[in-house]
Amino acid sequence: MGRMVLLPSRSTERTEGDARPADPRLALVALLLAVAGAAAMLIPAGPARLMLLLAFTTAGPGAAIVSHLRIGDRVLAAALTVTFSASLSSLVATVMVWTGRWHPTSATAGLIALVAVVALVGLRRADGIEVRLPVSVPAAPASGRGHPALTPALLTVAVTLWLVTVLRADAGQIGPYGLTRGLGVPFVFALLLVGVACGVELFGRARVLVLLAGVGALALIMWGTAPLLLPVPEYAWTYKHLGVVEFIQQRGTVLDSDDIYQQWPGFFAAAAQLSTVAGVPAIRFASWSTLYFGLLDAVLVAAVVRGLTRNPRTAFLAVLLFECCLWVDQNYFSPQAFAYALSLGFFALVMHGCRGLPALRAAGRVNRMRAWLVRDAPAVRDRPRWPLLVVVVVVFAAITAAHQLTPYLLLFGVGVLTVLGLIRPHWLFVLLAVVAGGYLLPRLGGVSSQYHLFDGFDLFKNASGNAEGWGSSAQRFSALVARVLALVVWASALAVGVLFRRRLGRVLIPLVLGFTPFLVLLLQNYGGEAIYRVFLFSLPWCVMLMASWWARTSRGLVSGLAFTVLALAGLQGLQGQFALHVVPPADVRAARYLEANAPAGSTMALVAPAFPARLTANYDQLNPGRSVDPSITDEPTFHHLVLDAGELPAIEEWAASFGGTETFLVVTGQMAKTAEYFGYLPSGSVAALRSALDDSARWSTYYRRADVTIYRLEPPD
Repeated sequence: MGRMVLLPSRSTERTEGDARPADPRLALVALLLAVAGAAAMLIPAGPARLMLLLAFTTAGPGAAIVSHLRIGDRVLAAALTVTFSASLSSLVATVMVWTGRWHPTSATAGLIALVAVVALVGLRRADGIEVRLPVSVPAAPASGRGHPALTPALLTVAVTLWLVTVLRADAGQIGPYGLTRGLGVPFVFALLLVGVACGVELFGRARVLVLLAGVGALALIMWGTAPLLLPVPEYAWTYKHLGVVEFIQQRGTVLDSDDIYQQWPGFFAAAAQLSTVAGVPAIRFASWSTLYFGLLDAVLVAAVVRGLTRNPRTAFLAVLLFECCLWVDQNYFSPQAFAYALSLGFFALVMHGCRGLPALRAAGRVNRMRAWLVRDAPAVRDRPRWPLLVVVVVVFAAITAAHQLTPYLLLFGVGVLTVLGLIRPHWLFVLLAVVAGGYLLPRLGGVSSQYHLFDGFDLFKNASGNAEGWGSSAQRFSALVARVLALVVWASALAVGVLFRRRLGRVLIPLVLGFTPFLVLLLQNYGGEAIYRVFLFSLPWCVMLMASWWARTSRGLVSGLAFTVLALAGLQGLQGQFALHVVPPADVRAARYLEANAPAGSTMALVAPAFPARLTANYDQLNPGRSVDPSITDEPTFHHLVLDAGELPAIEEWAASFGGTETFLVVTGQMAKTAEYFGYLPSGSVAALRSALDDSARWSTYYRRADVTIYRLEPPD
């Protein structure tokens, strides 16, 4: 078996040969992006303006900053460009919201001008610009197998086949077993071609541009299929985020101390600024969030891996495994997607600039244990410079203002590594904890009273997922595939740790960061979704460990087939419930109508949580004081019942118990699918409920379009 190396054996002390002068090419990129941003401000509102502004927001500010830094790794430079841009844009928008001075157009124009000035200064200091693209991975063999056009041709055929298959498909005909089965053999064959092309290229000629194309093609298939199929964003729970964005656009501030989204406004404020300046409603670009954040994650994962190994094949392999195995879709239009990307950028900074090594001759049992764990870890002699530490804290602050849980998932890993002496200075962990705690404490009372995040914990519930059991064979199949994939990833990472047991220091950092997310199961009450967060935050480190072994032992065709199998499993977990993820446009119109016309303070009850509620700025007018809209399927007393006229009195009593100015009950075809798929209600139960409501004198029809009906509960005589 080949020798596996994750951390380099030599000292990572920097030398003049390792560090390069500030890169004028990034200054040129920043200037071009500033020009694109300025052009966007001059053209009419619409998609073109949105794309130009998105390009500037994604990389412009960061490129201007990084162009003045001495960074010897191009991948790290790209990752920091994205991280700095996202952090700065988010913090600027958040400050505007907190102060109530909402001027998104002026702020964007000012940022464009500032980036242009900083970029021009960088270009003026440069002696010249050398443009040079890497041709192949340095560790690649001198000659690859097969014709040089083979893998580009495979990728071209695969993307063409995928595009034709998706554009010809009817989303309404995709059944309960999900996207892969619904799109059939051509879709699977396209995925196979991409997997084989990536494997053959990675272990053959290893040309960087071809590998980048492979990473992009795999991302398109994994994360770009659903947006092409659907006219509006998938997932009913996406729309509550759109409502917060619209709220900020109209109000320009946050008002509700008990609203968890308004109290962590980083992502929403940044999205509201982009939507306002571009003149494009967020609902029109939210569908592409999964692909956008997925591609950012790929760059950031590569940078994290490069902080621990200089083997480029390992970095590409880790990115491909990450794309294949990411079955938890937290990259939809949400604050956790934004915070997750920033968390990868945070660790890229820490891995490249804050690594340390403890004193190995210290006395005491604890110190001896620590010395045993970190044995063979590479020495790191540089001390982190204070500008780097400031940037680490600023990025962490942006994460803290964007999402409630992510800072603590980061602190778990940073804390353990600090105790082991592998991160320095030691007081950095304390400072980060102060930032996170200082932000949380003033908001803890109101948020905890509604969401109960810290009211004890239930380990088994946190680890079990959000389904109570198997409601259908389709649900069982998708869940089992996802669970097996997660276990394979975790078991493979542990196996690499066992292989390195005599040189544990070489893999200790990814082992710690891969498994400290499990602490979230013990320290808070996040319900069944906690295990999904655990997998999400452990995945980059687990695939890094897998790649460190795989890169030394595997071959091209075998790797390509393995990529395909893993990707199919990932897609089943990701889109096995595609039929339930679909949000019919008729449901969106009904939700807008209800929020626009229902009296303030009314109760909106649902048959099942499959309705795009809270999608407008008036979202706080319905179900005030409630973080979750009440639904019949959330009440165990109604489970497995046929909801006919005999059950109507109990439903009326349940709906009226929430109070409110008026009471509405929403019934849709998508709710019927959801209730039957998860086994909450028997087949035909929702149809029986519709018939009973239509015949009841206590309920009147408030709205009816397509298969959406909103009923109003009439007051008793």
